[in-house]
Amino acid sequence: MLFLFLLPQLPAGAHAEQLSDTDLGRKVMVDYIVHFAHHLQWPIDVFNGASAPFRICVMGENELVAPLTARLHHHRIQGRMASLERVNDGEMLRARRCQIVVMGDMGAERLAQAVGALEFFPVLTVSDVRRFANLGGMVEFAGSGANLALQLNKTRLDRAELKMGNSLFRLSREIN
Repeated sequence: MLFLFLLPQLPAGAHAEQLSDTDLGRKVMVDYIVHFAHHLQWPIDVFNGASAPFRICVMGENELVAPLTARLHHHRIQGRMASLERVNDGEMLRARRCQIVVMGDMGAERLAQAVGALEFFPVLTVSDVRRFANLGGMVEFAGSGANLALQLNKTRLDRAELKMGNSLFRLSREIN
């Protein structure tokens, strides 16, 4: 089940292939990623002790590393220090220890494999790659320019046992 949310519009003339192609688009994505980190609930057993960090990981070609690094510097999420890590191909066991994996452009086949490897784990997958939610990703920043939307794959969120407040779903509409 996919849900569509409308995001704040970017100024007219801000035309790009993906949201992460512009400075403003990257800022919007980082703001929402941090918002999700604060407002989703992960099963308590995903953390190895009280001092374990909240891990946000990036995979693939990703323009969000610099803005995420700046935003997460000395930042606490749910009482834990935020940690930004890069996960390379073949490191899916390491990716499963992340709370959020931000997936950049890595090709449809590799993207589908990575999403599939994380399917039943409590890891929020996020991307602005076209059709990400249809490939099994959980959160897709869809559209570009002034037409932005957020698509959530509720089926995958449920399988990962990630809990999101009902108020967010009341703002959405189901899409096919």
